[in-house]
Amino acid sequence: MKFSDKIYETLKELVAVPSVSGTEKENLASEKIYDMLSNMAYFKENKGNFGIEEVEGDYLKRKFVWAIVNGKQKSKNTLILTGHFDVVGIEEFGHLKSVAFDMEECTKRISQLNLDKDALEDLKSGKWIFGRGTADMKCGIAINIELIRKFSEDQDFKGNLLFLAVPGEESNSEGMVAAVPFLLKLQEKMNYDYCGAIISECSIPQNKNEEFKRLYMGSVGKIMPLFLCVGKETHVGEPLKGLNPNILVSEVNRILENNPDFSDQVNNITTPLPMCLKQMDLKELYSVQSPLYAAAYYNLFTLSMSEEELMNKLKNLALEAFNNVLYDIKNKRERFVKKSGKEFQCIEIEPCVMTYEELLFEVKSKDKNFGDYIKEKVELWKKQNKDNQTIAINIVKETCEKYEDKKPMIIVSFIPPYYPHKYLEGKDEKSKNFIGAIDKTIEYAYKEFDEKIIKEDFFMGISDLSYTGIEKNQNLSNLSSNIVGYGTSYNLPLESLSKLNIPAIVFGGEGKDFHKYSERLNVPYTLNVTPELYKYMIYSLLK
Repeated sequence: MKFSDKIYETLKELVAVPSVSGTEKENLASEKIYDMLSNMAYFKENKGNFGIEEVEGDYLKRKFVWAIVNGKQKSKNTLILTGHFDVVGIEEFGHLKSVAFDMEECTKRISQLNLDKDALEDLKSGKWIFGRGTADMKCGIAINIELIRKFSEDQDFKGNLLFLAVPGEESNSEGMVAAVPFLLKLQEKMNYDYCGAIISECSIPQNKNEEFKRLYMGSVGKIMPLFLCVGKETHVGEPLKGLNPNILVSEVNRILENNPDFSDQVNNITTPLPMCLKQMDLKELYSVQSPLYAAAYYNLFTLSMSEEELMNKLKNLALEAFNNVLYDIKNKRERFVKKSGKEFQCIEIEPCVMTYEELLFEVKSKDKNFGDYIKEKVELWKKQNKDNQTIAINIVKETCEKYEDKKPMIIVSFIPPYYPHKYLEGKDEKSKNFIGAIDKTIEYAYKEFDEKIIKEDFFMGISDLSYTGIEKNQNLSNLSSNIVGYGTSYNLPLESLSKLNIPAIVFGGEGKDFHKYSERLNVPYTLNVTPELYKYMIYSLLK
């Protein structure tokens, strides 16, 4: 059987597993991959070279799978091939949901759904196969499995090849986050040196009829600012004697939503504009009293901006919003006085903006048991199946309630998930060697397959590449202090990340329309060319 045919059959088996992210069915995929590895002769003889590990503290008990092939010639150089096996849901497939995980049947029947011109042309060409997970990203997992099989059969290389398949990338990257301490322990135990990592995500065409594929030298980062606004309660009959936090949070949203000042830029790459993901007040029951708390959190992408720089900008924005609200209330009060002919006594309010780190410090200085109190509350919220974002809001609210200075304020923080931006620059010898292998592979692709591959700075879809290391100039203490729930509801191994520093790229086959019913994979390029490019890069690094 040809190598491409082996990959096709493995891909077909993997796609058939309905491993929808955030469900227990992700475990079906990890077990399937583990079984595939178990049946390889190399791992029957080397049982300590592969395994399946549970994601610590995960309520779904999801697992990641790993396997190591050692070359005949010993070396500490270790190349990682990794990807995620979870997929997004299939609701948009409508009456074709029953065939969404059967790539052959889905391809036969996909024209029953409304396809755009590009998707219809791809279908008619016979070069593309449709189905959930074909491109995002079980093709990458299938290629990696068959490469591990091949390299385990001859072991004709110097060093080590490590395969890692993880869950949860489509949710909060729980799998890759959990794999970070594992990779670090493995590195220390076996004296490995991770010379590179390939995240096997597909190249995504940006325009129709592009005559090249993309290799991504980095991945965009993501950080989620939370603004918790504290008002002053009052009766609806006396609105000027209080401060409605909904006004504060609305003004924050007016300024921040789509604000280009918060769009990061490196070279010719510009991140999408910030967007509010949720805005609400925290009042649970109806009454004629104004709310006390309101909150909003946002999606922000980063390429080079430090969290410290971003926090300063967010604090300034919150202060601007607070001043705008007070000025607006003053003007409206004066207009109302003229209209009614009556004077109204208003409360005196000074704008106050704090970071979560500052607030927590004040509370803990007065209450030494506050940390234990919050841990108990977090465990309760977890049992109630609240998501990380809701838990983070609750933590800030509880902290505010313990703060002695009861006054209107805006608390600025970051909430999960956090994805560091990462870019391969060649600052050290290891990175330079990896870039050299990349450049040689690009030349090989053009010479042998007439395939043009361009290096793009950043993969603009969030990826697990973020968890292959963290920039050395990051203020880890400041960052961890302002990520709400860090160490309790959100286990992000920042220290381990800072020690890993693996040069990494996003490079795989070619796919289109991720997360849509028209998701599809370019079969000739992905199954015939991509594996050969992987082999070339592996031999370039492990020689």
